[in-house]
Amino acid sequence: MDLLWIILLMLFLNLYAVTDGFAIGVGMLLHRMGRTSEQRRTLLTVIGPFFLGNEVWLVVAGGVLAGAFPLAEARLSEGLYLMVVAGLLIWASRDASIWFRSRLASVRWRVAWDRVLNVASVAFAAFWGAAVGAALHGTGPFTLVWATVAVVLLAAHGAVFAALRSPAELAVDAQALASRLLGPAAVLLALAPLTGFLIGGLPGESLPLAVPVAVGGAGAAALWTARTAVRAESYGRAVALTSTAITSVTVLVGVRLGPELAQAAAGAESLRVLGGFALILLPLLAGAQVWMWRTFRQRVDARTVLFF
Repeated sequence: MDLLWIILLMLFLNLYAVTDGFAIGVGMLLHRMGRTSEQRRTLLTVIGPFFLGNEVWLVVAGGVLAGAFPLAEARLSEGLYLMVVAGLLIWASRDASIWFRSRLASVRWRVAWDRVLNVASVAFAAFWGAAVGAALHGTGPFTLVWATVAVVLLAAHGAVFAALRSPAELAVDAQALASRLLGPAAVLLALAPLTGFLIGGLPGESLPLAVPVAVGGAGAAALWTARTAVRAESYGRAVALTSTAITSVTVLVGVRLGPELAQAAAGAESLRVLGGFALILLPLLAGAQVWMWRTFRQRVDARTVLFF
């Protein structure tokens, strides 16, 4: 039972990282891909239909952490309190910038909120990477290493998604950015787990070097293959590959934290009650996500309803 809930927690965290990851990436690259206010609003329309639905997975993951692993949630609140608070503030700033940027017909107003979105997206990606580094090594220099990995990885993920859904004139710039970012992202993702193991003890003394090397290598290979797919304009395949690379990071965290989560799990009766709620809610959430993606899978054009 403990293993099932660990897998579910990592699945929900991964679904959030993959789906909101491209929104974070688009926010980071907003001014690189959108040179005018109208183009930047089009880019927000690229991510607009998925924006709130993506964040549901983070809420679900938080609920699973609190319900199935209450001791781990308490330790997280105590040991990483300031980091968690900072992450929530950055998250709120990022969301506010998306909601508010088109509320007034003022150029200065929109430019200001676009800047907030840009900075908050970079900071949120760095926070996500720092959280990965803290989970793997504890707080220390490797939080900065993983923050760098996350910024480049999510920027590449966002550029690929923008190339998939943007109008042709914006997709060209998104394709060029994705092509430039995927190579460095692959190198960083290959090196970070290896150096972490050799210097920082990733992911634990009981695990062989082959584990981080294999996981990081698989993610790096997915990114390198995505680079080829982007150049061939096979954007759907490229998004699947960048999502695979993000998944490799989640797998690494799951391998590292699995034993600790098992020790911090709630009692069997609590897990059974939580499982009853999950059996009802999760199919509804999954169905809503599938409907959303099927409905808004087309490329944005002049007939698309503008978001934000």
